[in-house]
Amino acid sequence: MRPIRILLVRLSAASRSAVLAAARKAFAEAEIVEVGTVDEAGPAGPAHHRELLVLAEPDAAAAAAAAQAVGADGSPRWAVVMLGGDSADVAETVPPEEWRPPLLARVFRSAVRQHELWCENLRLQGDLRTIARRISHDLYTPIGCILTSAHVLKVSLSPSALRSVAMVVGNFEESCGEISRIIDRVSFVLRASADPLAPAGVAMAEVVAGVLRELAPEVRKVGAHVAQPASWPEVTGVPPWLHVIWWNLLKNVLVHGGPEPRVELGWAHEGEVCRFSVADRGGAIEPFIVARLFRPFDQLHALAAPGLGLSIVHRLVALQGGRCGYERRGDGWSVFYFTLPEGAAGDRMVKFDRGAANLSPRPRLGRHFMGGGEP
Repeated sequence: MRPIRILLVRLSAASRSAVLAAARKAFAEAEIVEVGTVDEAGPAGPAHHRELLVLAEPDAAAAAAAAQAVGADGSPRWAVVMLGGDSADVAETVPPEEWRPPLLARVFRSAVRQHELWCENLRLQGDLRTIARRISHDLYTPIGCILTSAHVLKVSLSPSALRSVAMVVGNFEESCGEISRIIDRVSFVLRASADPLAPAGVAMAEVVAGVLRELAPEVRKVGAHVAQPASWPEVTGVPPWLHVIWWNLLKNVLVHGGPEPRVELGWAHEGEVCRFSVADRGGAIEPFIVARLFRPFDQLHALAAPGLGLSIVHRLVALQGGRCGYERRGDGWSVFYFTLPEGAAGDRMVKFDRGAANLSPRPRLGRHFMGGGEP
């Protein structure tokens, strides 16, 4: 257990005895320091130390200074508990009638634990941002070198070159293309998870039209017939995420809907949500495959050969407060659907902003194979 330092700021005679007793009860080996102001707390302790700041009847300036203090690594410096005052929006606040050692001890332990979880969450978000940036930038350089080398080999091969050599060069190019698609998709979902974008009003008709334009060559290639409603609603969501969701769902049907698939795009109000769907008359999906279709992205490491597309859909829909799934209708149609809440899903998004750059996702997508064959 890491050692803890408890800083007591401006304790009154009425609160001091209860706070000291609670501090000893919560953390028997704690170092306790009493100071007059938040500024007098001094620099942060060693990285392996935990800190709890307890303020008595703080004014707005003191409460703000305590809540906004950061450590050497840029994360919130300490757990904060306010005794009295009106600061429940920035820290745990305990009214005077509850200044009893047993209750305060529980509050102190809870505040420290919440602070540890908060800092760990921020570190993981930072890891996601770092991975997303390094994947989407640094890896493109060596991939580009491999592609360039493959192209040089291709143009340098004489007509009499072995057919197998030409096949190897083609494999280089195909493999690099697949790696690039995986990089795009993984970095996309990492950026979305680490830096959720605020929802806004979206004309769904424009999103669907953009996806259909991009997939027009695929639609023509497989001879698909795509029908859609005469009008689409305006919803609250994140436009680039919705683009990715529609792309994956429609691409999924184009790949697995059989020859000349008939596809129906649709929507309907269901209580307080809007439900959007992509349906086709393809064959039924086996139950063991249905159970894997929308596997959460954070569980893909447990699968031997998972696909990415529908897991990305699952994450992006969840980030907007919706749900997604698959069902087989009685008329033989297979339906992939997702929902969006009528209200602003972004109201539930809370994050500690340390000035990190906004990494806007790029709607560049690859393929999804329902059976999990895509890496």
